[in-house]
Amino acid sequence: MILKNDVFHFKEEPIVSPKMFTVNTLGPKGTSSEYAAKHFISHSTTTLGTHTKLSLYDTFETCIEHTLSNSLQYTLVPHAYEGIKHFYMRPDLQLLQIFRCDTPMYGLAVRPDFPFQEQMLHHLKIVSHPAPVNLIQYFIHQNAEFELVNSTSTAAQKVRDGEFDFALTNEVARVTYGLTFIRTFKSIPMSWSIFGKGEI
Repeated sequence: MILKNDVFHFKEEPIVSPKMFTVNTLGPKGTSSEYAAKHFISHSTTTLGTHTKLSLYDTFETCIEHTLSNSLQYTLVPHAYEGIKHFYMRPDLQLLQIFRCDTPMYGLAVRPDFPFQEQMLHHLKIVSHPAPVNLIQYFIHQNAEFELVNSTSTAAQKVRDGEFDFALTNEVARVTYGLTFIRTFKSIPMSWSIFGKGEI
């Protein structure tokens, strides 16, 4: 505000565009990582601001590369991911935050029209991400053959598309890809790390 000729004139302030933050994590749509990232974003508006975008990639390594090659980008990784140990060692990454967010319910899913019978549980071939495979032993008490893929959502996709009959997946992916649970196991207690080039 400026006083000129006994009249106050208001100085126009330049309009500053809000910064856009991006959180990268594992896709495709329906992963537990996406679920946790949405939780993180919804509880971090005072830190990140309201302009936050979620980006999904096929691997956590790809997420990290996007974080390192772009400004204001961060990567969310679950502590169940075996490869997370490498991220802690990298000199070009910083661990910015750790938080807890339990996963959606996990279970064994099939297509709605699949003619499931109980005896099939004795000879299972299951498509799954590596991290939750022990759920089968703990809850069904059977050994199974596993086809390992990079996410629980990819597992659900492959069952939907008819490549496999059984997917170990979560509730969000089950709904997203139109499957039916024949067994439900548990929501997995999980902690997560946020990596970036600098402090949020």
